[in-house]
Amino acid sequence: MQNWLKIVIILYLCLPPFGVAEEKTGDHSRYVQHVERGFVFMFQGGNQEAISEFEAALTIESEHAEILHYLGMAYAQEELLNKAVESYERSLTLMPDNIEALYSLGVAYFNLDKWADAVAPLQRVVELSPEHARGQEVLGKSLVKLRRYAEAIPVLKQALTLKPQAAGTYYELGTAYLNLKEYATAIENFKQAIAYGPARYADPHFGLGTAYLRLGDREKSRTEMQLFQQYQKEYAEYERLTRLTRNEPNNLEAWTGLASMLMTQKKYGQAIQVFQKCIELDPNNAHFYHGLSRAFMNLNYPKHAVEAARKAIQLNPSEAILYNTLGSVYAMQGDSQNAIAAFQKAVELDGEQPYYHLNLSRLYQGMGNQRLAQEHYRVYEYLLSKQK
Repeated sequence: MQNWLKIVIILYLCLPPFGVAEEKTGDHSRYVQHVERGFVFMFQGGNQEAISEFEAALTIESEHAEILHYLGMAYAQEELLNKAVESYERSLTLMPDNIEALYSLGVAYFNLDKWADAVAPLQRVVELSPEHARGQEVLGKSLVKLRRYAEAIPVLKQALTLKPQAAGTYYELGTAYLNLKEYATAIENFKQAIAYGPARYADPHFGLGTAYLRLGDREKSRTEMQLFQQYQKEYAEYERLTRLTRNEPNNLEAWTGLASMLMTQKKYGQAIQVFQKCIELDPNNAHFYHGLSRAFMNLNYPKHAVEAARKAIQLNPSEAILYNTLGSVYAMQGDSQNAIAAFQKAVELDGEQPYYHLNLSRLYQGMGNQRLAQEHYRVYEYLLSKQK
C-alpha cells in the first residue's frame, strides 16, 4: 500500500501546472501513461521494461527529478551502474538535496569501487539527515576502503547507534580498529559481527585471525583462519549452486546440493523452497520429503513437519531415520504416544543406532517411566562405546 501511495504522490507531482496550454495535455497524458507502466513493471521486478517506460516518459518531459531517480534505481537493479550514476546526477541537478537520490548515487559509486566519489554525496546525506543509518553505514565503509580509518570510526559508531545489530557495520569497525593497531577493540567488534551476522559469516573470522596473530596468539589465529577458509569455500559453493540452478532450472543434482548446503547453514526458510523444487522435479523421492520435514521442524512448524515425514515414510517405509524424525516432531507437539510408536519403529528397523535409544530414553524419562528410560539409556551408552 505504501508503494502505491508513493506512486500516487509522484504522479500528482508530475501533473502539469494549472493553465498549461490545451495542445500540450496530449503529450502529458502519454508521459503519465509511460510513468504508470514503468512503476507497475518496477514493482513486479521487470526492471528492463521499467527502464524502457521511464526513458520513453523522459523523452516527452525530461525535467522530472523523481522519475530520473527511479530510472537510476532500475538501472542499478540491472547492474548498469554507470547509467544509474548518470540518471542520479541528472536528478540531482533538478533537486540537489534529494536525500534518497544522494544516497543512491553514493551507493552506485561504492559498488563501482569509486569510493572517493561516493564520499561527497554520502556526507551530504548525513548532513541533511543525521539519522540516516544507511548513509552513515555506506559512508563509513567508503572511508574504510580509502584507508581513512580514524575518520571512519565515528561514522560507523553513529551508524551502530541507529542500527545496533548491523553485523556488517561491526565488521567494518573492527577492520578500522585492526588497521589502527587497536587489536582488543577490533576483536570485540569482530565478535559482535559474528554474533549478529548470518550463520557462517566468513569475513569476521579473517579479522579475528589477523588480530590474534598480531597479538601473538597463534593457536586462536589458526582456528579463526580455518573457519574463514571453510566458510569461504561454502560461500563459493553456494554461489556456484545458486548460479547453476538459475541457469539450469531442471538440474536436480544442483538443487539437491543447494538444499543440503542450506540445511548445514541453518537457512531453513530457504531450504524449504529448495526442497519443494526438488520434490517438483522428483516427487517420489522420500529423502526430499524428509529434508522438508526437518526444515519445518527447525522453524517450529510441527504440523507441516509431520505431513512431510509421513509422506517420506509412505514412499520409503523401511528407512529407520524417517520414523526417528517423525517421532521427534510428535515429541515437539507433546504427543508422547505417537512419538514412542515412531521411535520404537526406528529401533525395530535399525537397533544399532544409539540415538534412537537415546530419544526413547528421554521420552520415557519425561513420562516418569524410569525403568524403560534407564534401559534404553544403557543400550545407548553401550552402542555408543562400540562406535569409538
